[in-house]
Amino acid sequence: MLIGIVGGSGSGKTTVANRLAQQIGNECTIISMDNYYVDLPPGIRPHDFNFDAPSAFDFRQFEGDMKQLKEGKTVQMPSYSFITYRRETGITIPVQPSEVIIVEGIFVLHQDSLRDLFDFSVYVETPDDERLLRRIERDMVERKRSIESIIDQYRRFVAPSFQSFVEPQKYFANIILPGGGFNDVGLDIIYRAILQTTKNGQWS
Repeated sequence: MLIGIVGGSGSGKTTVANRLAQQIGNECTIISMDNYYVDLPPGIRPHDFNFDAPSAFDFRQFEGDMKQLKEGKTVQMPSYSFITYRRETGITIPVQPSEVIIVEGIFVLHQDSLRDLFDFSVYVETPDDERLLRRIERDMVERKRSIESIIDQYRRFVAPSFQSFVEPQKYFANIILPGGGFNDVGLDIIYRAILQTTKNGQWS
């Protein structure tokens, strides 16, 4: 069973995926679409590259890997570095199929062919100001970026791309989840909906 979690940068997709995985247990695997970023083009500074545009992702490999997992095959997922902005040469992450695979990312439902793959999908809806604050906290700590560069990138790329490409995906999701990982009632509804779509209404 393939579950898609989509939403803007800083919306809380990872938190939602982790909380659902905790409820499901050992039968669940989480995949981040961030691993499928393309390499930063030669001669382009990271500050001038739009990481929130569809062109920043390798959709061909992403979709191919999701299809293989759904067919019960193991895939070698790329390992992407947010320090070098490139895939780590010679390093892949083996992902084995499991009963439930949760895939989170900003473009999980961007293409028709991808939407057809997912058995269930969730759009995480979070206010813009909260998403920006979370992005600042994450990028300063995890990616060692200055607050000036984060805000500039948000204004130039993140906000426009969200309106043009990310937010429209909520109309293709099965459920819209306000508040993300802090919405206990919504998460419980999603968990029960996932449980009901399994073959026996229970985990094996």
